[in-house]
Amino acid sequence: MADFDFITDLRSGFQVSLTGNPQVVSGNRALLNHFEITFLTQAKVYLLGDNEVTFVDNYGGNADDLVSRPQVLNDPSGIISAISVCIERTVQSMIQDQPENLPNNEKLSGASLLNMYIENETIFAQIQVDPVETDSYEVLIVNLPVIQR
Repeated sequence: MADFDFITDLRSGFQVSLTGNPQVVSGNRALLNHFEITFLTQAKVYLLGDNEVTFVDNYGGNADDLVSRPQVLNDPSGIISAISVCIERTVQSMIQDQPENLPNNEKLSGASLLNMYIENETIFAQIQVDPVETDSYEVLIVNLPVIQR
């Protein structure tokens, strides 16, 4: 199934938008798109029915919530730990949600944090995404903005 290529923008909070010339993508590029969206997706709490039963939807990496906590922002090792937790949540969410008929080059096997760096007052996480099957011999790496100062 094809997907649109997009860019991740942090100027006004976490925001995903189409590029100036969106192209249909599939394979490993579509996997990277899904990883970015899931990484930035927040867990949600719903009240269901008249009894207001609480239902927690844990799908997503919840990066916006974890990384924006003051105790995390004031501790460099806390940022790395929070990003690692977000990556693990993202991987679990995506693996549990993958349909059987999804091509292997769009299925996620795992992901890991490679590096954190600062560029133009924004902290980026460099994450290696491991598909079940690669389209090429290149390692899939995504650079996600996690904190803007």
